[in-house]
Amino acid sequence: MPRKAKFTAALVGCGRIGQTLEQDPLRGKPCTHAGALSALGKVQLVAGADPDPEQATQFGRAFGVDDLYPDHTTLLQNHSVDILAVASPTDTHCRIVCDAAASGRVRGIYCEKPISRTVEEADLMIEACEKAGVALVIGHERRFGSHFKLARKLIADGSLGEIRTVIGQALSADPGKLPRELAGGGPLLHDGTHLTDLLGFFAGPAEWVIGNAQRSHGPRNVEHTASAMVGFRNGARGFIEGGGRRKYFAFDMEIQGERGILKIGNSPPSLMLTAPSERWSGFSELRETDFPAYKPNNGFVAAFEALLAEITIGTPSGSSGHDGRAALELILAVYESSARGGRRVRLGS
Repeated sequence: MPRKAKFTAALVGCGRIGQTLEQDPLRGKPCTHAGALSALGKVQLVAGADPDPEQATQFGRAFGVDDLYPDHTTLLQNHSVDILAVASPTDTHCRIVCDAAASGRVRGIYCEKPISRTVEEADLMIEACEKAGVALVIGHERRFGSHFKLARKLIADGSLGEIRTVIGQALSADPGKLPRELAGGGPLLHDGTHLTDLLGFFAGPAEWVIGNAQRSHGPRNVEHTASAMVGFRNGARGFIEGGGRRKYFAFDMEIQGERGILKIGNSPPSLMLTAPSERWSGFSELRETDFPAYKPNNGFVAAFEALLAEITIGTPSGSSGHDGRAALELILAVYESSARGGRRVRLGS
């Protein structure tokens, strides 16, 4: 007889990142909320909700879940769970997270990135969860990848010296005509949120932004490309780009310190450190160095494990609502700076 799972979970939003991407034969698994929860043997998925009955049925069939509902409200009326995974569209995050926290029927919430469309929505979500004592994790799963964590340790240990410059790109296709009021933003928000989140993860809090957003589909629609220069409190500078009308997807970061450069993203990480030049006397150059050995892991699974640790023993997850808010605030500051003709916008004011 199989052992009963120790924790229960429910999924709100049974679309791509919720569960259907598990059907992609090329992706590493698990790659969705439902897939990661199922990979944790101590967690049982007991319910799901989606306004699209076909998607809900597909989820139920794929993960052996019988209790399916058209919305989160009905789900929460019928179930108390340890984890609520919110994989619905960004414009629904605030309402679902706030309702779930206030319901008293969940212990922890894993909310897909970006946290929300506006800082005001993010603040409501954070306040609702803190008031109810509900743990909130934002799904910037790269933070939990073993190579990203090791890269951060190398930076913290001073292997690169003081950080001078961070360059990051999250490149993708033109999103087309999509209203800003509904989506909140374009590529810089929906893929670039990983980028701005990792800026804080590696370089610390940002202080100001000078940004530019190009909106070929009109000012009321999302950008096709956004770029910015970022000033950090520690004196470092950042240069980022999201979108770019590429016919490919690429996610890469380059962290430049006084003594070396670390590259990390969707490609294997690499490390270059200073060494005496073999070409010119009295000069130093960068020389390829082995990136330290690490055991690859699954960021989705590790993120849910971190949420479980927070709700059981109180260990902070490392991707809090405040972290998600900081990533969002930086993106919105890029949009604001662009709207103000490229004027510098201060953060945290």
